[in-house]
Amino acid sequence: MNFMRQKTQKKAGFSLIEVIVSMSIFLIAILVIIGALISLTDASRKARAIRVVTDNLSAALDSMSRNTRMGGYYHCGCGNPTTPGDTTFPDTPRDCAMTDALGGGGDACFAFEGQFGDPNDPNDQIVYRLFDNRIQRSVNSGTTFKNLTAPEIHIDTLRFYVHGTQLSQDQPMVTMVLRGVASTSARTATDFNIQTTISSRTPNFDLNP
Repeated sequence: MNFMRQKTQKKAGFSLIEVIVSMSIFLIAILVIIGALISLTDASRKARAIRVVTDNLSAALDSMSRNTRMGGYYHCGCGNPTTPGDTTFPDTPRDCAMTDALGGGGDACFAFEGQFGDPNDPNDQIVYRLFDNRIQRSVNSGTTFKNLTAPEIHIDTLRFYVHGTQLSQDQPMVTMVLRGVASTSARTATDFNIQTTISSRTPNFDLNP
């Protein structure tokens, strides 16, 4: 009787050290991928915050610049007690130039007669001001205000520097300086500094001889 012997072949597997090494490499790769995803998420949130500040501030500044450019009777300040010494608010032209001191001169409030306003009506002045870290606008000489900027935009500084408001051959000019932070969360805070200068298109001299 013939007996057939079956030969068993031993197949080599992974050793414990090889398994540990491969798992370590896999975990490291996973951690790198997760870190990259977190970075991409933060970048997306920051881009969204930048888009918010860009869109909202662009719209606000465009509105302010357009209305200021077509207006007249520029008045820097908001009257007593907001602006000490300002007794001619809101319909009398008033300068407030920049000084040599750091952050000196100017005011956080600015009023003027709109394009279609009545110079003889002291209650129809357009007024811009900084209140509760937001830019506000009034169309009734400061009686009521509405916010121009979004809650995500925290404005620390708003200064108006006005010169050339008196009758002369020079056109009045306004320089606006804004500083603040735009953020949707503490991790996506983005600082911004903006400065723009506007010249009135309304003639600033007496046409009557």
